[in-house]
Amino acid sequence: MHKYLFYDTIRLNSAAGGVLNVSDLLLKRMQLCKGDRIQPVSELHPRLFAAARRLRISRFLVEMLLYNYHRLRALFAGEQVFSLFPNYFLPFTPFGRHRDSIVIVHDLQYKVYPEYFSRTKRLWLDWCLWRAAHSQADVVFISRSSQHDFERHFKRCEHATVIFNPVDATRSAAPMAPAAPTAPTGKAHIGERYLIASYHYYPHKNFIGTLKLFERMKREGLVDWLDITGNGAAEVKRMVAAMGPEISSCVRHRGLVSRKKLTQLYCGAAAFISLSAFEGFNLSAAEAATLGVPLLLSDIPVHRELFGGYAFFVGSEACDLGELSQYLADHRETQPAWVHAEACAPGTVARRYLTLKREAVALAGAVQ
Repeated sequence: MHKYLFYDTIRLNSAAGGVLNVSDLLLKRMQLCKGDRIQPVSELHPRLFAAARRLRISRFLVEMLLYNYHRLRALFAGEQVFSLFPNYFLPFTPFGRHRDSIVIVHDLQYKVYPEYFSRTKRLWLDWCLWRAAHSQADVVFISRSSQHDFERHFKRCEHATVIFNPVDATRSAAPMAPAAPTAPTGKAHIGERYLIASYHYYPHKNFIGTLKLFERMKREGLVDWLDITGNGAAEVKRMVAAMGPEISSCVRHRGLVSRKKLTQLYCGAAAFISLSAFEGFNLSAAEAATLGVPLLLSDIPVHRELFGGYAFFVGSEACDLGELSQYLADHRETQPAWVHAEACAPGTVARRYLTLKREAVALAGAVQ
C-alpha cells in the first residue's frame, strides 16, 4: 500500500472553474481505488485551510509549507509518501527535485493568448512550468496536443505522460425536453431541436462563431434553439443583442445548472457545439461524446486528437451545411461510440495516476 497526499489547495481559488471540477472528481475516484491510501491535505489540515480561506493566503504558500513539512516528516519516519498537485505548480523545496511528486499540466493558453494574462501572471506561469520541466516529477499532460505545446516552449520532461481528463457522464433515464422561457406566442417550446453549448464564457471560447453558425443552421431549418449554460450570461446577451430578433429570441442562456439537468440537456440535444479557438482538452465536448451526442467542433489540433472520426469539424464560418446535415443524419442512424470513452472513465483515469508511482517503485526495487 502506498500513501498519497492530494494537494486539493485549488479549492482556495474560487475562480478555478473546470480545473477544480477535474481535481475534485479525480480525488474522489482515486479514494475509491483499493490498495492505496489517498489523503486530501484539506482534510489533514482543516484549521490551516480555514485560516487560509479566511485570511486569503495564497494556496501556493500553503502548498509550499505543507509539502516541505510532510517531506521532512516522511524522511524522519522512513516512509514513502507521494504528492499529487492537480494544477501546474510544484512547491519550492530544498529537498531534492520532486521525484516523489505528480503534477498535472492542463494547457498553455497564456502562451497562445498572452493578452488575456497580466505580465506578472505570465512570468509566474513561465517559472512554474520551467521548474516542472527541469524536475524529476511525473508531469502529466491532459492531451498529446497540450504536451506538444509545452515542449515548444520548454524542454522535454524527464518523466512525462499523457492521461486524459476524467469524464463523469452517465446517460439519464430520459432526455430533458428543452423547455424554454415563455415564447412570444405564450407557449413553451417542448421537444424542439436545439444545440447545446455547455461552458463558461471566455474570449477563446469563440461565442461569436457559435452564434453565427447557429444562425445559419436555423435559417436552413436544421435547428430551432441554442441553449447555453455556465457563467457569462451578460456577455452572451450583449453579443446576441446585435443579431436580429428572429435569432436573438431563440438563444437561451440557462446559467449554472445541476449535473442531472446538464446531462438531460446533452441527451436531448441535436448536437453539442464548441468552436473554441484553443483548448487543452475540452471537457464539455468529452462529456457530450461519452453520452453519444453529435459534436460540432472547431478544427484545432486537440479536437482532431480526441474526436477525430466522431465529430464534425468546422474549419470556417462558411462550412458546408449540406455536409453538416448529412453528418447529423448519419450520426442518428449509426449512433457511433466515442473511442476514448473508456480511457476517460473516472475509474480508469484514477488507476492510471496510481500506476505511475507503482511502476516507479517497482523499477527502483528491480535496480537495487
